[in-house]
Amino acid sequence: MIVSSFPTLYTILRDMQLLRSEIGLTILTTATLIELVGISHIVSFEAMMQAEAGRIYVLYYMLTNLLVSGLLLYVVPQVMLWINNRTPKFKLVEQNYIVAILLGVFVFGFITDLFGSSIGVGSFILGLVIPDGPLIGETIINHTEVITNDIFMPFAYATLGLTMDVFAIFKCWSCLIPILTLAVLPIIAKFATIVMSARFMEMSYTDSLIIGFIFNVKGQTEFFLFLHYMDYKILDTSSFSLMMTLVIIVTSITCPIVNYLYDPTKPYMINKKRTIQHTVDVSKLRLMACIYDQESVTSLFSLLDFVNPTTNNPFTIFVIHLIELLGRATPMYIDHMKEIDEYWDNNNVAVHKAIKLYEKDRMNCITMNLFTSVTPNQTMYQDICENAYLNKVRFIILPFHKKCIKDGNNLSTATLRPGVQYTNTNTLTHAPCSVGILACKDAATWEIFPSRLNQCTRRQFVLLFLGGPDAREALALASHMVEHPDVSLIVVRFLSNEQIGDIKSERKMDDGVITWFWVKNEKNEKVVYREVVVNNGFETITTIQLLNSSASIDLWILGRGNGINPTLLEGLSEWSENPDLGLIGDFLVSADFNTLGSVLVVQQQVLRNERVSSLACN
Repeated sequence: MIVSSFPTLYTILRDMQLLRSEIGLTILTTATLIELVGISHIVSFEAMMQAEAGRIYVLYYMLTNLLVSGLLLYVVPQVMLWINNRTPKFKLVEQNYIVAILLGVFVFGFITDLFGSSIGVGSFILGLVIPDGPLIGETIINHTEVITNDIFMPFAYATLGLTMDVFAIFKCWSCLIPILTLAVLPIIAKFATIVMSARFMEMSYTDSLIIGFIFNVKGQTEFFLFLHYMDYKILDTSSFSLMMTLVIIVTSITCPIVNYLYDPTKPYMINKKRTIQHTVDVSKLRLMACIYDQESVTSLFSLLDFVNPTTNNPFTIFVIHLIELLGRATPMYIDHMKEIDEYWDNNNVAVHKAIKLYEKDRMNCITMNLFTSVTPNQTMYQDICENAYLNKVRFIILPFHKKCIKDGNNLSTATLRPGVQYTNTNTLTHAPCSVGILACKDAATWEIFPSRLNQCTRRQFVLLFLGGPDAREALALASHMVEHPDVSLIVVRFLSNEQIGDIKSERKMDDGVITWFWVKNEKNEKVVYREVVVNNGFETITTIQLLNSSASIDLWILGRGNGINPTLLEGLSEWSENPDLGLIGDFLVSADFNTLGSVLVVQQQVLRNERVSSLACN
């Protein structure tokens, strides 16, 4: 009951989205050391079991375990290295090798069981020596995760349930009191010791309590260890049922307490303005581009180029390459300005080459910082928000979760990026700055990001100003873009008939921003300003369609929806399929809207006190 298994803690931290948090990394590091103690405990315990048959069997047991461990630790890694060397770079491992490795799980399990050890020891050590990450580790995960988690594990838990007999606990309760005492006291002692140790390391009281609770969580490893002890007749049905019930109760109590005490997103919400609209000194503009694949590189960097960094007003750009964690347990976060360690997957080389090419071509007007985050899809938004928070980023650009791929007939089809929609939604919710989602309906629109020395393609951008803080942030961004020599901008402001539904405070701020923009660009021939009065959402859509038919638009820019007069959107709610883009943004990316132009949906930073007041109102 003292030992905490790494697989159990990893599963709990992953499900609670704490892997990339400071607490999660501390627990994983400590759990690795504890796991070594736990394995040594199990081996020693089983050696004592062999001593019951005679001391010579203890020696035999230890020698055979050393032999098997040596084979696994020194021979198998060389075989894995040989397989890696035979696999072409950025290609999948051959099926024959994967089958051989999976059969090795059964072989080494049989060998350790034959020598008197647990059937899981050989398989466990084999898993330790298999290289993690891409190639072998990632391929094995892809081949086994579904059948293991969705087929084998349910049957395993069913076996545990069939073995339990809760009524047996009450039949011999008096004889189980010593076992219950022996199980409960370590839990209390462990909790107190961990909390005191964490406080000694100057952690806060809340974090110390959270770590103490999490280290007492038990799971599948302990369940099957109890089952193993039943096979050895160490536990009978009643004591097995007692231990299982105790573990379930402790885990059921612990998880809600941890969820209540710890919010991993709380540090990202701040009360200081970090927006483009409120950035007075343009040279201090700090932007972040999030990249998932090769397709997102070109479109994001082309957009950054049209935000118009110059030699006089250089930008600081933070690029974070997001890779789903596969084939390993511990997340990785690599700062390529400080570390030479790199994590390679099938498209990593092309992505890094494109980033370096962009940086080299624009080294006089940008300062580039590159990061790689290898983490589960559920926690990618935490790396984005934390990076933006620490580096005082003003604007985050995210790719849309659908990408367009052309086939041989030049037909574009939307392909989903797994997990990206979840990441985008959570980033919008927790970001410490403004956020933009870029959706490309046709990849050819941003096929090549042009050189700063050779730009001759005129781009037509349209800003749909529907009011509210998101629209004001979009206008501030468009104001930077129109300074680019190859960008023309049409600003269309939508107003409700007789100001029905207007919020006076929002209308006043919208008027001020529009006036500032028009005074700034009154003599700019590349800027066209229009005002349109509409009565409902259908007239809003009709106006946008007429605008699309009258000109070839390369980029549509608009606010996501915060603060928009509901009259302008009346009747459109049933059309929404992508809430992260807002109602109008969702219409622009839909197949019903015939345009090849890309869509940029902007959300202005939501301050912490605004978020709290919004939740209170809801």
